Amino acid sequence: MFALRAARVQSVRVSVAIRGFAAPAKAPAKGGKDKKGASPKVAEEVVDVTKYAPVNILKDGAHPELKAREEYPEWLFTLLEPQPTLGELERKGYDSLETMEEKRRLITLSYRRAIKEKNASKSKK
Repeated sequence: MFALRAARVQSVRVSVAIRGFAAPAKAPAKGGKDKKGASPKVAEEVVDVTKYAPVNILKDGAHPELKAREEYPEWLFTLLEPQPTLGELERKGYDSLETMEEKRRLITLSYRRAIKEKNASKSKK
């Protein structure tokens, strides 16, 4: 019986975790910098932005030509105008706001402020 136990002990393998070094660096991805640090060649096309909008993504496609300002809708040029802030809308008051968009913006901004204040008070505790 004793010899059997000894045989069992000898057959047990000991696994030891060996820490190795980091994996070697991989080759750069396609389009990345090569070993010398130079970036790949990029085909540059000179586009006159006063006549064309450089938004073409197709190889054989052409850039769309810009139209006269009068041919575009009026609302297009109002998109970049700054919208009223929460303070400005609160000073006017909800009942005196002219459009539903202004009322919706007031409600949205006030909810957003309340959520930020609640989250800030939770983080301080």
